[in-house]
Amino acid sequence: MFSASMSRAIFPMIFGRRHPDKLSDGASTPLQLVRLQIEQKVDGNFPFIHQISTTMTFKNTHHIIVEGAFEFTLPEKATICGYGLDIDGVIVDGVVVEKQAARIMFEKEVRKRIDPGFVELVTGNLFRTRVYPIAPQQTRTVRVIYQDQAITHNNGFLYQIPVPFQTRLDSLDVVLTCYGQETVIPSFVANSNGTASNYPQFVSHSNGKYTAELHLTTVEPSVENEQILSYILPVSLKPVMSTVEKDASVGAYFAISCALPTPNQLRTDQLDIPSKRICILWDASLSRSNSKENRTLELDGLKKIFDTWLTRFNKIEIIIILFRNNMNEPIIFQLLPNNWNDFIQNFQDIPYDGATNLSQLSSIHFIQPIDYYFLFS
Repeated sequence: MFSASMSRAIFPMIFGRRHPDKLSDGASTPLQLVRLQIEQKVDGNFPFIHQISTTMTFKNTHHIIVEGAFEFTLPEKATICGYGLDIDGVIVDGVVVEKQAARIMFEKEVRKRIDPGFVELVTGNLFRTRVYPIAPQQTRTVRVIYQDQAITHNNGFLYQIPVPFQTRLDSLDVVLTCYGQETVIPSFVANSNGTASNYPQFVSHSNGKYTAELHLTTVEPSVENEQILSYILPVSLKPVMSTVEKDASVGAYFAISCALPTPNQLRTDQLDIPSKRICILWDASLSRSNSKENRTLELDGLKKIFDTWLTRFNKIEIIIILFRNNMNEPIIFQLLPNNWNDFIQNFQDIPYDGATNLSQLSSIHFIQPIDYYFLFS
């Protein structure tokens, strides 16, 4: 019922083994997955990514205490962003520490008979989580949260949500949520039988919010196909799309997608107004160390804009600021029609390391006004 014609990895599950004196990665004793809850959310104002929370409840049907060892494979472009384990019936979120330190801590807590659990990256997108103890005939619950990239599909985005189970479930609960001021009703992708009749319907709420819910009991897995829910969100792409997510303890996270206009497009935005003085804020943190291709696209986009402006001015004054945890001293460059290669030398052989500290940008102050700021992060 949850199959889709498009191939996508599901979660291979190994869960449970008898707890030895010394932990190892030996063979596991299968435990029964009895409940599965999946919550997926996508912000229609920034539909490029979506977040999936998978909550799994396992039961120890054996007559001994076991340690759970659960392996799961995320989709190729997904990133894990949350892990939780039930403690006294309440899901407690984990924290990020260095891998070896986490293993040592786990073993220490096991020896003290305290409920520990941890998740680690094994290789590629394969993760492993370990939980102890799981008492005879009792259950433990693990929650994994990850973000995945949407797939562009004609005039919208395709979202694929794995529904990972291989044995009969006591209950299956799926909640899909799309929200945003201009969100339109999503539509499910038909399964291999050419029908979407078994899928729930999206229900409209206020403020452009749509939800689809599925609540089943005694659910059998699909034998022939991967279990995936797929739907399309029709979205009209804009040159600039952004979203802000507020966090009570951290402050806020934001994401921006800006598509630079092509040379043959009629320029009706404010970039038609030529500039004499601009500032480039260039993120040189470790997170951009492997994005050489993106940096080339960024510089090519700047060149198209500057070439247009240089048809009206003889030169453009450019202030370049590299930043990581801290900001470098500004670099001032006079861009002329014939010295672009000299300009891009400022971006060659930059060491990309450290973290991204955007808050420090608020302290930037220039005596002379800046016409435009370009932020690359």
